[in-house]
Amino acid sequence: AELCSTGEQKALLVGIVLSHARLTGEMSGMTPILLLDEIAAHLDSRRRAALFSILEELNCQAFMTGTDAALFSSLQGRAQFLTVDHGTVGPTI
Repeated sequence: AELCSTGEQKALLVGIVLSHARLTGEMSGMTPILLLDEIAAHLDSRRRAALFSILEELNCQAFMTGTDAALFSSLQGRAQFLTVDHGTVGPTI
């Protein structure tokens, strides 16, 4: 991992997490719930697109956080967006 960029390291870790989620779902027959903090940060657009595609294939419920809404713009119409402001959660306007 020390020879990889931050984005490459993150892509490796995300791959492991998603593989585990897929295996867990197959073995248990239950769809996993994923909590993915700052998941899109440091991923290039190709890797973000692949991540979002795999999450849809898993048909799981995924909560993704991020401070840069632009990184999630490709999910418009396919995801629910919420904003946390001073401890209050509400729809993103």
